[in-house]
Amino acid sequence: MDGQGLKVSDMETITALKQGVPLPPQKLIELRSKGMHTVRFEFIVRLLRLNTQIITLSIYWENGREFMQIPSVQNVERKLVYASEPRVHGLFDDMALLCYPHDAAAKAKVDAELDRMVEVIGEYGRRASRT
Repeated sequence: MDGQGLKVSDMETITALKQGVPLPPQKLIELRSKGMHTVRFEFIVRLLRLNTQIITLSIYWENGREFMQIPSVQNVERKLVYASEPRVHGLFDDMALLCYPHDAAAKAKVDAELDRMVEVIGEYGRRASRT
């Protein structure tokens, strides 16, 4: 284990993935699942810091069950939806989800999109509280 609680073999796997080395389908599914759950969790934590009432069921990955099971790296963006008011979504590329949060570039991209989503929701809350 390293300082982040990540198995060294997982770090080697992420490095190999970024270098274009084909990975077993089950490993890709596992990495994508971990990334998706971690991104959603991080989004929820950031919303809680806003002191926003949230219904966690209103935060979901569009077509999440289907794309989580894809056994290859896809050149597409995945949509994380916040289905409450204001309705907001974020787009995350597959490679970032596969590598998040352990790869610095993936983490920076994901964090920037989460920050954008949270800012939209925070601004909506600030406007609503003024009326």
